[in-house]
Amino acid sequence: MIRYIKKGGGSFHARIGGRIQIIKPNQVFDARPEEIPEGFRDMVVPLDPSVSEEANKPARVKVPSKLEYFVVKRNNGVGYYDVVDKHGKIQNEKALRKPGAEALLESLMA
Repeated sequence: MIRYIKKGGGSFHARIGGRIQIIKPNQVFDARPEEIPEGFRDMVVPLDPSVSEEANKPARVKVPSKLEYFVVKRNNGVGYYDVVDKHGKIQNEKALRKPGAEALLESLMA
């Protein structure tokens, strides 16, 4: 456990020691580095000078994600298509004809 102080305004919720706690500005608290939410790690400062900032951050492993896009025909449009990703999110702003959709698909895959 490392002793931290929360800097800046606002408060945040964190599960510390199995319980949800509200951490308020200038509050001193003890926590493990992995218990501090990732979005708030820049707002807490370790009070022990021997603890480096890099030791507080857990190692992040970058996993390459394979981007997949598909051309899908619109249900309500005759001859119009959308380019969607593997999660179903539409990548184009407006409906495209087939050659335009294929061109967008090639530019996204490059």
